[in-house]
Amino acid sequence: MGREGRDYWVEQLSEYWDSGLTIQEYSDLKELPYESVRRWIRVLQKARQADTGESESLELVEIKPLQTNANDNSGIRLLIDGIEIAVAKGFDGTTLSGKRPASPIWI
Repeated sequence: MGREGRDYWVEQLSEYWDSGLTIQEYSDLKELPYESVRRWIRVLQKARQADTGESESLELVEIKPLQTNANDNSGIRLLIDGIEIAVAKGFDGTTLSGKRPASPIWI
């Protein structure tokens, strides 16, 4: 395997992006050199970000406290884009998931 160019690696890595595999697993599966795959993934990711103007930074969301009655013991309420989420004080998170933890969770 020599010095393959960008088009070669775009083709070789086309399945990687949606595969859910680690770089090592994908390299082994496709019988490609791990370091080359790793390098070209970084090169192509940077090119995608430059093309779309995306950055790897997080998007900040402003959360404003709602005016509530201090005596209602409501726990927490969030209002995001017109959707209100209210979680009562003492809420059991396993109720929402519908599953019981295998062992107790201590917080």
